[in-house]
Amino acid sequence: MNRRAFRLVVFALVIATMGVMIAPGVSIADPISDKRAEAAQLDAQINANAEKLAALDEQINSAQNQLDQANAAIYTADLLVAAAQAKTRELHAEVAQRAAAIYAQSGSTGGVEDLDSQNAQDLSTRQKYSSIAAQRDKEIVTQLAQAKEQVTLRKADAEQARQTAQAQQDAVQAEKDKLSAGQAQLQQLQSKVTGELAVLVAQAEQERKDREAAAARAAFAQQVAQAAAAATLVQNAVGNGSRITGTPPPTSGDVGAVLAYAYAQLGKPYCYAGVGPDCFDCSGLTMMAWAQAGVKMSHGSYDQMASFPSVSMDELQPGDLVFWDGHVGIYVGDGSVLHAPHTGTVVQITPIWPGVIGAVRPG
Repeated sequence: MNRRAFRLVVFALVIATMGVMIAPGVSIADPISDKRAEAAQLDAQINANAEKLAALDEQINSAQNQLDQANAAIYTADLLVAAAQAKTRELHAEVAQRAAAIYAQSGSTGGVEDLDSQNAQDLSTRQKYSSIAAQRDKEIVTQLAQAKEQVTLRKADAEQARQTAQAQQDAVQAEKDKLSAGQAQLQQLQSKVTGELAVLVAQAEQERKDREAAAARAAFAQQVAQAAAAATLVQNAVGNGSRITGTPPPTSGDVGAVLAYAYAQLGKPYCYAGVGPDCFDCSGLTMMAWAQAGVKMSHGSYDQMASFPSVSMDELQPGDLVFWDGHVGIYVGDGSVLHAPHTGTVVQITPIWPGVIGAVRPG
């Protein structure tokens, strides 16, 4: 149970105890009930938006992975183009040098009267060799030019992939910014409603104080304490079915190390792109947990789902990864997952949410 839901539970229990002590004929239940319902509706909207924001963060993670790959391909293509250019220049220089040498050799002979049969044979041999060497140089230069052209095309493809990944990331970021702006407005409205609810409760409290003696006020304080204790029990024992403490189920080998690490993070807050040690997002938690078993995976739920063999929901084992659209958790048995839900929550164990889109088994 998050803090907002906890406050609503406390308000509900306090108002319930106040109703016993307010004098007949004083109608405050309806305004408080309406305001409480309004606050609960806002809280539900804020939590839903937080889940959407967490899913968008995972899409941004995947787009960044694609962008990094495209940039690496561009860098490699640049290196290959530079190497081809350098080799082409080297061969051009070698061909020019060889042509100059052949020209100098052919021009160093004397007059026609000095050309005997042996000289003529040597000159013919040099000319044939020069012709063959020149043809080979030409072929090598042509091949290098073709290689340079192919690498240039490869770079163009990588640049197109980079632009596509950047456009995808920009589009998701714009959607996230828009949703974040709406989230901020909802939170401002919630603060206003919470303040109004506090005023109503304060007014009822004042009326109660005016009508009740010191003994009644003491009894009220005791009831408020009981309500707070009950709310704490709701938070720790019932809540939304979540737990922030527990012992890993018995396993063996690498999965034991994965679950031991994951359980040690229970109660730590969610944070975007978090990989510990102080806070985590959903895919950062699964990535770091499975790293304890020597398994490497990308920081992104979509990439993690695509990286390992699928497993059906009726064959889940502790340590398997369970996926929703934009979210991932670690299966710990008994139909429960250990995960970092979204901003405003902590790493916790909950029953498997509806809407599962798949599960995989790393290793």
